[in-house]
Amino acid sequence: MIRKTGLFFTVMMFLFTIIPFGTTVGAAGIPSFKVNLNASQVTVGDNVVVTIQGSNVTDLYGYEAVLTYDADRLEFNSVQSQSNGLINGYKIAQASGNQVTFANTKMGDKPGENGNLAICTLIFKAKQSGQANLTLTQMTTLTSQELPSIWNVNAQATVKINGTTPGPGGGGGGGTTTPSTNEDLGVYVPKESELRIETTQDGQTSVTAVIDSKRLAQKLADLQATGGSTVLSFEIPGERELTALQLPLPTLFDSLKDHKDTILSVRSHLGTYDLPMSILNQADFAGMAGVEGATLIIRIDKAKSLHETKFDQSISDKGMDRVSDMIDYKVILKTKDKEQEIHSFGNNFVTRVIQVDEIIQDSSAATAVVYDPATGEMKFVPSVFTVKGGKTEVKVIRNTNSLYAIVQNKKTFDDMIGHWAQQDVEQLASKMIINGTSDRMYTPEMQVTRAQFAALLVRGLGLSEEAGRSVFTDVADTQWYAPEVNTAAKYGLVQGVAEGQFSPDAQITREQMVVMMMKAIGLVKGTSVSNASATNAPFADQDLLSDYARSAVADAASKGLIQGKTATTFAPQDVATRAEAAVIIKRVLQYANLIN
Repeated sequence: MIRKTGLFFTVMMFLFTIIPFGTTVGAAGIPSFKVNLNASQVTVGDNVVVTIQGSNVTDLYGYEAVLTYDADRLEFNSVQSQSNGLINGYKIAQASGNQVTFANTKMGDKPGENGNLAICTLIFKAKQSGQANLTLTQMTTLTSQELPSIWNVNAQATVKINGTTPGPGGGGGGGTTTPSTNEDLGVYVPKESELRIETTQDGQTSVTAVIDSKRLAQKLADLQATGGSTVLSFEIPGERELTALQLPLPTLFDSLKDHKDTILSVRSHLGTYDLPMSILNQADFAGMAGVEGATLIIRIDKAKSLHETKFDQSISDKGMDRVSDMIDYKVILKTKDKEQEIHSFGNNFVTRVIQVDEIIQDSSAATAVVYDPATGEMKFVPSVFTVKGGKTEVKVIRNTNSLYAIVQNKKTFDDMIGHWAQQDVEQLASKMIINGTSDRMYTPEMQVTRAQFAALLVRGLGLSEEAGRSVFTDVADTQWYAPEVNTAAKYGLVQGVAEGQFSPDAQITREQMVVMMMKAIGLVKGTSVSNASATNAPFADQDLLSDYARSAVADAASKGLIQGKTATTFAPQDVATRAEAAVIIKRVLQYANLIN
């Protein structure tokens, strides 16, 4: 074993010269390597941060990386870090022509590194406009047992360089710039000086983009001047477990009047998070406009492995499979004195995108779920699945933050085979929105109570349940449906039948169900049933409609969300069945773009 510092040059000569290129020596697993850039486009004078990422790495004690690049447009600067500080021994960097060779090894009696690693980070300077290519052509790895392997990689990455003169502060600085006509005004690429890369005590790596207030103000002004996109995207570089965007609150408040409809979109390898600037109008932000140094932090973090293990154990008995990372989303208000996490956005439904590294063929048997590691409780979250480039993007829509994952689950019922509502019932059951009356039976013709339908709406919208004293005097706090009914009342989905009375156990009529349905759609869409363009329902028995239900039924019919019980009649006073309730819930969610 080579363990003495005096033998360093022996190790380096071994890496550079002894192993014949183009072959693989030894057997230390089958790792893979790729190149990640801090941004897809930069301006002349900016730094381009290149991270070499290894996956399935086993016992990495030393390595040599060979990288070629467009020398006309990029200038090699330095090596910033090595494997996040895990490999800190002796190193050699050689740059010649359009190639950089970097070698690094531990020294002493130390173990190698395992898993998914950011192996090394190299810094280039953008010097000419155009498209610049970088290619990791080869990796040589050395184990702690001196077993070498050569990997012909050919991993490529491309950066677009805009011909813009850097502003005050020079290349990589935090000054403002005058964008070129080719620059994407809807994308904010953090400069290297705005990035903070750290390693936590438990070994996780983190990157925080601390956005410069002047650059942000200029970017928002440029976005407004175009009169086009209302989305400003922030690209977080690398593939680290913890990612965060830190925005200056005073700058956001100064721009709020002109950007009330603007979405702040955070993009990282873990997915995206779209936060509307309109949330600054919430009570949580009251008084923050003039607080010096106040910041808004948006976090997208990979959950700790302990949480993933506990979650996987809890779903295995249910026949479910987790098919994505578990992602923890947080929005935090930070001042000099304290940090305050914002858990709820009221009536604002915020969009996130989780990446799944496989094609999910049947979205009806998959869903996003919210998970509480303290209680082990898991619930449905509205989610839409889209297949792109051999992977699946899952758009998660909810008005609160938490810990989310994507699971696959398939539920069927013996008494739904051949039933007209079979597809709708089994889809909602697979997504954990509705339950059977037993494990194998749904009982579709059973009638539904007002409390049961309110609970279905709350679950379908993914609303967090409201605990505490009941809103209605006839809804006891001890009843199973009390949290759901309270939540439905809070969001205006239900009203009482008399002062302080809800009649939770009364069977729900078809017109009552449609009224609740349209209020749910109005909540998500930000509209009101009272503004419905249709006032007369296209049914022969419309005179049987209650006054309070007339506009809701007419609006639902005009949107194609409901059908008559016969070809000409709606039967508004008839009691709804479990099959009808499931169909209505599915139509609500599809119309509101909350499921496929």
